[in-house]
Amino acid sequence: MKRVLFAGIADDDTGASDLAGMLADQGVRTVLLLDASSPEDLLCCAPPPEAVILATATRALPPEVAKQKTAAAVSLAAEWEPRTIEIKYCSTFDSTEAGNIGPSLDAAMEILGEPFTVALPALPVNGRTTYRGHHFVKEELLSESPMRSHPLTPMTDSNLVRWLSRQTYRRVGLTPHEVVDRGADAIRQSWREQQANGISISILDCLSEEHAAELCEAAADYRLVSGSSTFGRHLPAAWNRRGWFTPAPGALWPDRLRAPGRGRLVVAGSCSVATAAQNEWLSRQGANVFEVEARALACGDAAQLAGPIGRALAGNQTVLLKTRSAPADLIAAQKWGVERGWSPAELGLKIAAGLADVAARAIETVPPDVLVSAGGETSSALCRRLRIRGLAVGKNIQPGVPLCLPLEGRCIPMVLKSGNFGSEDFYGRAFDAAAAAR
Repeated sequence: MKRVLFAGIADDDTGASDLAGMLADQGVRTVLLLDASSPEDLLCCAPPPEAVILATATRALPPEVAKQKTAAAVSLAAEWEPRTIEIKYCSTFDSTEAGNIGPSLDAAMEILGEPFTVALPALPVNGRTTYRGHHFVKEELLSESPMRSHPLTPMTDSNLVRWLSRQTYRRVGLTPHEVVDRGADAIRQSWREQQANGISISILDCLSEEHAAELCEAAADYRLVSGSSTFGRHLPAAWNRRGWFTPAPGALWPDRLRAPGRGRLVVAGSCSVATAAQNEWLSRQGANVFEVEARALACGDAAQLAGPIGRALAGNQTVLLKTRSAPADLIAAQKWGVERGWSPAELGLKIAAGLADVAARAIETVPPDVLVSAGGETSSALCRRLRIRGLAVGKNIQPGVPLCLPLEGRCIPMVLKSGNFGSEDFYGRAFDAAAAAR
């Protein structure tokens, strides 16, 4: 089997799609595989990809389970002999004090025998930057951004050196912006010195696209890296300078017959400010909105909505299926979940599974012309409910959000969107991109 150039291990499907889209934008033939278990899973991909992204859906799992799943994915990826393996997580460092970023890095370093790696969560193109180890979302400290009240991974500390140190037994250090300013050679020298001083993981300051390019140039010869989709955005240029890679011309996915469906379906489980604004925009455009209580979704009591949604799609309507996600709704849902012995993470996964079940029942009756999923847990649940094993990845609609096409089964163009990504009118742009791809 052909060796791949790059393998990414992502903690959810939207993160995997984010990284894959950045690579595709640079002309890298990229596929996204869900829960792959064998090296032969690549055989369904034609032509053979240069980059493979494995989506593991580990973000909200218990830390030990996440570590085990990451270890299995890293072992599988290593069989394809990539030059680089990335542990991919969100550019807002979505995690708790227990994990799962630290445990995932521990698993990868143990499997690969790597004594040192780097952590680059910054994604300047989407306003995520790191300064002296403190992470920012646009102009706000991470701990003062809407991420501070995330229902599953509330980010209450912007100091990523301190936050990651709580998740791993390894020593965590910092590559400060003054070093990054001096370029790739100075960065590599700093990493050598940090390793000699007992540092195993270095958080990387990054304030600009220029910083990102220098950091990726420095990291291109490392076997293991971790962070955001910034690596997908800038590593290909470093590979090209080394003669490892030439951008692919033209289409990056197989030319498969894609018969038009009926209507357009958006499934929004994210509670982010960005997704809320996008939902409001779509409602103003006249979409048929189905808003469901978290309790009904968690208990599997919303399946009857599949019929009305299917009928709306059959009428060629745009449909938005969403949770009730006002702050009061979230507080009430979490209180209700605690009364039943469910942690916020467990409740979130049950809600995502409920949304996925409703959407899948409707899709099985009336396949839409395009399917957009907003939110990491929602996208993971939906893809698995639809039994999607892999996706060919096209170029980005907006940074970090590409148009994808299932490699097998129904050829419904899909968009898996991180809750925090995209402009207010993103759904409209996604619909236009899907129409242009037919």
